[in-house]
Parts: sequence; structure tokens; C-alpha cells
Amino acid sequence: MKMNISHPYKDNILLSFGQFTQIVGQDQQLKYYIWQILLWYFGGKKYSEEDLVLFVQNEPKILIDDTMVSRSEFSIIQVSSINDLIEQMEYKKGTVAYDYIKKKINSIEIMEQIENINDNLDRISLLLNQKLNLQIDDIIYHTEAKYFNTDQLIQKNFLPYFGKNDKNISFEFVDNKTKFLLFLSMLEVIATNSSEKFLLVLRNLDDFLSYNDFVECCEKMEFLTNHSNLLYIVSFPSNEGYLHVTKEVLEEINIVSDYVDHFYSLEFMYERFINQYPINQIPDEQDFLTSLRKVGPYLFSSDILHMSLSIEDQVALKILNKLYQYEMKTKFRIEAVNPMLLKYLKE
Repeated sequence: MKMNISHPYKDNILLSFGQFTQIVGQDQQLKYYIWQILLWYFGGKKYSEEDLVLFVQNEPKILIDDTMVSRSEFSIIQVSSINDLIEQMEYKKGTVAYDYIKKKINSIEIMEQIENINDNLDRISLLLNQKLNLQIDDIIYHTEAKYFNTDQLIQKNFLPYFGKNDKNISFEFVDNKTKFLLFLSMLEVIATNSSEKFLLVLRNLDDFLSYNDFVECCEKMEFLTNHSNLLYIVSFPSNEGYLHVTKEVLEEINIVSDYVDHFYSLEFMYERFINQYPINQIPDEQDFLTSLRKVGPYLFSSDILHMSLSIEDQVALKILNKLYQYEMKTKFRIEAVNPMLLKYLKE
């Protein structure tokens, strides 16, 4: 699918959009804009006059495959920091933990128990009113029971318990990978047999996940999106290497740098890549995917001297830029290497 996002003073942004979309690249401002618009648009933001001045009094638009998308198309959930994750685990309306518990409660028969609680509240109120015995003229003062319901039970009478070694520990002290996997497991339940679509927007996961933990969490997210057609994920990785690259998700990886484009199928890209490779020692498909993970964020950018890339990755970067017809001259960090590779980079 193609997602088309309007921009107030640039060309519209065209992204390859799927159930597991990733957005990387060197144009930090444009990536931030995409992230902000997704949250505003599907989060129901009411645009201020200042916002609309930017858009020449027209509200931002998002189209998917040339069809205008309703602002209520997705129920949006965003995680940009560990604090966002902590908030999502609180029993408050609108959080993943609240919706998870409510769905579980609705799956069991508890109405009789709630009615018993409310009957007891009535009895307590009656006993109290007998003691109050307060009346001024024709005004009688007494209490009435405030009945329990499932919302009140969840928000006022239940607390999350994170058990470790038979002790309840604060969620803040749960391992960050476990935090995120608990969150995903709850989201999986919510999205199952749901009547609405969910859009999970992630940013800066590498701020609180190690690379190996990041990979494990991405594998879980890929699994979830493969098994639920109601769950969509847009991830904005930020650091070198923090990009999830597999054959299955390759075509929904977008590069936002000097211009915007996306990867294509593995077969299509790999065939053209090896045809351009300057020596006979050609990387296999897995090595190619690994290179894409490393160099993807630096495509379509001439400013990469601050990055430490191997000669092989720099060669891959140059080939890919040529295949995308990116003509800007890129300066490479070159050390003593295979003379044939060195010659290729200096061409």
C-alpha cells in the first residue's frame, strides 16, 4: 500500500505502508513531521489557527492507495519513551492495560458478584441513613449507594501485580524487554477479534532496548502483524543498526533523506545489487540483508563521514545509491583495503 501524507510547504510524502512499516533516514525534521502528523491525524487533534496557517487553512490529509483515510480509521497508540510504556500499563481508560483487563473481565461471568456487592452497598447505605436521621423542614438528607461497574472495578479496585520470586515488584524495575513484551502480549489480546484497527507508533526503542532485545521485540511484532489484520505498526528507529530487516518486511522500509523512497523485494534488489558488485566475492542474500540493515539509514545522503562503516558496507551503500539514481557525490571513509574495492569507491 502507498500512504500519501500532505505537507504544508513541500511535496506530499509518499511512503510504502504495510502492517509493519519502518521509517529511517537522515532527514530528522521530515521524520519528526511524519511521526507528529500520524499522532495528530489519528489521535483526533483539534487543529489550532496556527496549525492551519501552515497548511494554508486546509487540514492535513492522509491517503492510502489514493483514498482519503478517515481520522477514526485507527485507534492510535504511541510509545516514544519508557515513560510512555509505563503509562500504558496503568489501569486508566485509554491505556492498553485497561483495555486488556476489560476484555478479560467481559469474557467471564461476574455480573452476579457485582450485583451482590451492590446489594451489600445498599444495606450499608440503609444502616447509615438510619443513624443520620437528618431533616430540616421538608428536606431529608441521606446517602445513596454508588454502584460498582466493571470500569470502576478496574480503575479503583484493581492494581497490577508483577510477581518475581513471590514478590510484587514495581513495573519500573521490570526488565525493559519484558516490559515491552508484556505490552505487546496485551495488545495482541486486544486486537484479537476486535472491531477496530490499531496503529502502534514507535519511536526511539533503542533508548531503552539493547540491540539483541530490539531484535527479539521486532520478531514478536512481525509475528503479531502476520497473525492479525487489525494491527499496524510504524516504527521510527534512530540509531545505527536498529533496523529490522527481513525478506518479509523489506518492502515497507522507507528511507527519508535527501529524497524519500523505500526498499523493494529481496529478489529484485539482490539481483541488481550483485550485477553491480565490483569483485567476484559476492555477498550472499543474508549478507546483503545485513548490509541493508547497516546502511539503510544512510542512503540518499552525502553526509556520512561521521559514521563508521566497513568498506564492504560502503560499497553496498554506493551501489544502492546508484541503483536508486542518487547522484550526489558521497565522501567515503577509506582505509587500507582490497585495491579493487578501493578503486571502485574512487571512481
